[in-house]
Amino acid sequence: MTTDNTPIRVIIVDDHRLFNDGLHMMLKNSASGIDVQAQIYDSREAEETILKFKPEVALVDFNMPHINGIKLTKALLARQKDIRVLILSMYNEEMYIESFRKSGARGYVFKTASVEEVVKAIREVHEGKEYFPIISENNAHADDAFLKKLKLTSREMEVVQLVKTGLTTREIAEKLNISFYTVETHRKNIKVKIGGEGEAAFMRFIYSNDLDL
Repeated sequence: MTTDNTPIRVIIVDDHRLFNDGLHMMLKNSASGIDVQAQIYDSREAEETILKFKPEVALVDFNMPHINGIKLTKALLARQKDIRVLILSMYNEEMYIESFRKSGARGYVFKTASVEEVVKAIREVHEGKEYFPIISENNAHADDAFLKKLKLTSREMEVVQLVKTGLTTREIAEKLNISFYTVETHRKNIKVKIGGEGEAAFMRFIYSNDLDL
């Protein structure tokens, strides 16, 4: 257990580099007292890497190829009972959240959560509490309402939603059947409309929970 002055050691496990790197950057810049020991992009490397570093909290993506978050959680707990796993996902159905609980995960955070909420979840899980937020039906439509206020085009809104699910620019291009450079152009236009400069501001906007202002 860390003291108040000692950073909480965490590891991020997510196969989407854009999300993984964005979350790492936000935690690093938030002066939150959280130390990201390592980032893992391939779930097949996660178990041994986590056991090697022995973080206090593991942030684990649910929907990963090869080994999903639930299987990884069970595998980790079978070998290190004191590891605290916080699942990251876009799913808000009760059936999924119940599965997260049964796997032994100590909490769950939406991938659309603000960095403040992620930090809060990490701290609560680290303190031995659970963090399973109540699902609100109103939250499901809050993002769209705010995006419309920004006068984003339907395609730009589509790109925002796909980035929020963790897709890379190349994956978005393939999914929408458009070129890589077209997606990059959409990203640049979105940055102009939200009034932010650089990738950090863009990612902060994408993963913010405060979209109903």
